Amino acid sequence: MDSGNGIDRQTFDFLARAAGLNVDDPHMDELFPYVQNALAANQGLRNIDTNGFEPDASFDPAHFYQD
Repeated sequence: MDSGNGIDRQTFDFLARAAGLNVDDPHMDELFPYVQNALAANQGLRNIDTNGFEPDASFDPAHFYQD
């Protein structure tokens, strides 16, 4: 990982390969910075103070379709 704030190319390639993607595809050079930017955009979520809040017990979408 890139100092905890992103992802390096080696990790990106490892994860892409594990997901069944062809890391030799030239499109991966375009995808890599996109993934880095997406991770950076979500970094702010780590700064949200959730102390004192409990997670919702559950979400059951089937509940909405019952008569």
